[in-house]
Amino acid sequence: MEETDCPTCKYPSVKFRDRVSEVCQFIVPRQTNTMIVPNYGQIPVVKGDLSWLSPEVSIFLNECVQLMTPSTIRICNGSVFEAQELRDAIANEFGGEEQKMLNRLHLNLTDIGFDDINVYTKDRVDAEPGKPAPQGSTNSGSSDNIENVRLSSHYMSASHFEFSKEKQFNGCMNGRTMYLVPFSMGPIGSRHAVVGIQITDDPVLVLNLRSTFRVLSSVWDHLSATTHFIRSVHSIGMPRPIIRCIVTPTPFETPVGSFIVLKHDEQQVWAHGYTFGRTPRFGKTFSIHAASWIGTKKGWLAENAAILAITNPKNETIHVCYSSLASVESLQLQPGPGWKIEVISEKTVWIHWHNGKMYALCPENDEMDDMGSPKNLSNLFTGATSEYQIQSFNPQKTKWTSDVGVPISAYIFANRRHDQYPLILEANSWEEGVCLAAGMRVSVAKPRSNSSENSIESSPRHILVECPMLRVDAINFSFAKYVNHWFEMGIGVKSSSSESSDTYEAPPPPPIFFTNLHQEIEGKLIWPGGVDNAKIFEYIFGRCTNPSDLSNTTPSGIGKVPKSLELSALVNLSPLLQVNIRFWLNELNKLRIFFNLQMECCLPPQLEKVLTDLAGNL
Repeated sequence: MEETDCPTCKYPSVKFRDRVSEVCQFIVPRQTNTMIVPNYGQIPVVKGDLSWLSPEVSIFLNECVQLMTPSTIRICNGSVFEAQELRDAIANEFGGEEQKMLNRLHLNLTDIGFDDINVYTKDRVDAEPGKPAPQGSTNSGSSDNIENVRLSSHYMSASHFEFSKEKQFNGCMNGRTMYLVPFSMGPIGSRHAVVGIQITDDPVLVLNLRSTFRVLSSVWDHLSATTHFIRSVHSIGMPRPIIRCIVTPTPFETPVGSFIVLKHDEQQVWAHGYTFGRTPRFGKTFSIHAASWIGTKKGWLAENAAILAITNPKNETIHVCYSSLASVESLQLQPGPGWKIEVISEKTVWIHWHNGKMYALCPENDEMDDMGSPKNLSNLFTGATSEYQIQSFNPQKTKWTSDVGVPISAYIFANRRHDQYPLILEANSWEEGVCLAAGMRVSVAKPRSNSSENSIESSPRHILVECPMLRVDAINFSFAKYVNHWFEMGIGVKSSSSESSDTYEAPPPPPIFFTNLHQEIEGKLIWPGGVDNAKIFEYIFGRCTNPSDLSNTTPSGIGKVPKSLELSALVNLSPLLQVNIRFWLNELNKLRIFFNLQMECCLPPQLEKVLTDLAGNL
């Protein structure tokens, strides 16, 4: 008996009695695996090998099998043969041959409600919901029917979680196959990657997870080397045999969001519902919701932002993080001659310190950007698929030249205000920028009321709601801890090649900019937009590359604003670049009320100091 290579996948196979198996071991396993579960029995492992699993993974898998009672187990490895089998299974279930050509299947987001996200943690402060503003208060510009944005998800007690777990997951995989999928957020083997396992009975989730993150057999090796990994469990909640009344024609049912529980202390995610994994937002459950908590413990940030590369005519390039409620495409950037603005990533961004600089990296797989698949919001289960076929897919391919990402020269928050918020504002320091961003308020359209038309016309068309850090997702732990972690990120980390600690100075964090393209006068937008949007990034480029040059900046108590901009249209820039003292004193008062309401006794001391200093400067 000797080792040789499989002729199909080049995987080491066993040559026994001068005969080599011509069938790939990924299609037909070399041996039959059977998992023996106490108080349940034997469950066959139809694909994969139990020897791949570490003791921690095996223990967690054993617990899930006892609870969910699947008929078979499949241990996934991300191979092309496995993906094709998943496509065939999905096509047989939905009755469409076009599904055999796709690597990603998504439902239409407009037909699905929000996910019901709950937090189970030992520290009640980390799961306390954001408190809505009391009716009639002045800390938000909302009416009596509008509540503040929810800063956190619902808190779930231990007894409530055990009750929901037993109710929704007990026997939920009867007659179904349990898939065990390893995944890596970030390049496999990277020092900044986070690995995890996904247990599910939905082949669509397995296929989408393969194209969202990195799923390969080598992830099992990294899971064996650590005990800190994400443990995710999901079920569509349809055990077999399915007993239901068949109605013809089938009535239309609006899909609802999934039920999700985040167990921060144990790094677990429990999800129930068939919509989980079938929408583009399911990846944020791991890369934002779960990773934010991990980042606070390990010293990095997980945020919703895009990474832009700005290049000047001298071929000098800087990278910036751009956080906005709208996509970068909505800016319709048309840089001037010699300038170039490229979108490196517009999904999730992880920010960390490395060698005295702040770096940013997208943990999601970015080859799908080249194929245009993540931007597709059509219902691929029923709609046309000719435009969404993917010719090739390589989970290891990446745009990044280094696993640490790209150095960040600035962090930009694109606000949306119709009042006197300036066009461009550069914070005086990292602490002041974090303070302004943590209490950021954005303009939203005011819903129509049942009052008369005259009162509607006389009332303002927009209201202001709090949106800290322009984060569309809930923070899911203490807002005070979240803001304090942002303050801590401003403390530079010493480079490994630095001199002795006696002469060491902490590297400065990148500057924080705020932009606002929606300022109005008498209901009309002042900023022309179009080709002039790129002038904002050109100005930020100059401030980042030559921060000591203050010739084109006007200092103020709240920050720096540009003196002038070279625009293509005739625009009155004075109201766009004006820092109104009365407006900002009122704004700081709103920030103080908002912070006291949300944080109470947990208010970070540096936040109170920054608010006092800003008011004194004004």
